[in-house]
Amino acid sequence: MTPTRSAPSINNDDSRASAAGPFATEATTPRGRRKRPWLLVSGGLVVLAGLAYAGWSDPSRVQAVLKTVSRNAGKPVAVQLESFEPVSLERWDGLVTINDRARKSLGLATVEVSPQTTPIRLELLGTTAYMTDTLTKVRPMFKGRVDKVHVSVGQAVTKGQPLIELYSKDLAEAKSSYQIERIQWLYDKNLLQSREPLLKSRAISQQQYDETKNNEMKSRREYEVARDKLLIYGLSETEVDKVDDEAGASKARVTLRANTDGFVIERDVVPGNLYDDNDTLLVIAPLDRLWVWGNVFESDIDLVKLGQAWEVRFPFLEHQIHGKVEYISNRVDPDSHAVRIRTSIPNQGHQLKSDMLVRGMLEIPPTPGRTTIPRTALIVDDGRYCVFVRRPDQPEKYERRRVVIAQEKDDHVVVDHGLKAGETVVSVGALILAQIHEDLRGLETGSPPHENTGVD
Repeated sequence: MTPTRSAPSINNDDSRASAAGPFATEATTPRGRRKRPWLLVSGGLVVLAGLAYAGWSDPSRVQAVLKTVSRNAGKPVAVQLESFEPVSLERWDGLVTINDRARKSLGLATVEVSPQTTPIRLELLGTTAYMTDTLTKVRPMFKGRVDKVHVSVGQAVTKGQPLIELYSKDLAEAKSSYQIERIQWLYDKNLLQSREPLLKSRAISQQQYDETKNNEMKSRREYEVARDKLLIYGLSETEVDKVDDEAGASKARVTLRANTDGFVIERDVVPGNLYDDNDTLLVIAPLDRLWVWGNVFESDIDLVKLGQAWEVRFPFLEHQIHGKVEYISNRVDPDSHAVRIRTSIPNQGHQLKSDMLVRGMLEIPPTPGRTTIPRTALIVDDGRYCVFVRRPDQPEKYERRRVVIAQEKDDHVVVDHGLKAGETVVSVGALILAQIHEDLRGLETGSPPHENTGVD
């Protein structure tokens, strides 16, 4: 299969090829037909027809080609049109050989592979959200009727502010029980205090005193339980202390108050309706901090780690806030095929809202062993990434090597593995070498040059 980007052709008015060496480039014949600077021949008739197509007329050179074909017993022979010399292709080392003259003619350029020194910047799309672990859900602790609601959606509230007025039979019974237990405890407490001097004067026995003490301890525990129940129902300490002053229907009323500062983001309560402890009446969110959720595609999830720097941008507010990756989801969204990651950001002045669109720039620190090459050095052949590496001991030979890419940018590529810092790769002309490599592989295997043989 041919590389996905086609190599540029080189035009030359001369009938011969402009570069030395086989498989160097293409040229134009005097008749306007395109030809390669080499010719593959394997038999007499093919030789004569091919040389005529190439514009050869020198009998001595044609004879030399015929002799080479005869000596190779029908095996393919490549004819170099620049020097008119036949070259036997019995063996191929898998490398592309380009001498200095051909390299200059083709305009090949090389560059040294450098280690990755700058972080990978991964752009993400996401949204803001309320921090669910700081939301306050206002629920009644008993069955009751809502008489009045003091707040609406979007309203700011402060700690202790009245939210909802409730009327409940269960609350009235709890207050009455509290009063009874309190009266009993105060009686037992006073009785115990009065009998302490009697015990010292031996007016009462030790057994009578111990029974009085046990009764006081029992009634005090029952009183504390009744008081705690009212606190659980939502009454404040001050309201509990004033229960004895209440009479009649006032005992059935209670005011639910905010226990934190924030904003009312949900309201599901209407005056006159009955609710129980399973119903959420209001939801209050503190807006001093927000979550930011970002979407990372499956192909990039290996790059993301906890603690990485995350620059959050608000396109419509010109805000830039810095955070860190605090959470990585353990599931892939079935619709977007993305993994959600999260950070938290401050919200000074409460200017930011939930569900706002954000753009995030995630910085992935450099990884030891990764390298950087120009984008033009990378070719895609049959869905695989490849580069051409110059042999340090054989500067005229180039090796086609597969690489694994960590990230592609417009001007450079970060290579995860396959290259080492200090190696030399072809940065200009890699597509030409890819075409030459395919042609040579086709000659070696006997298959058409553009057929995918599965060989790297």
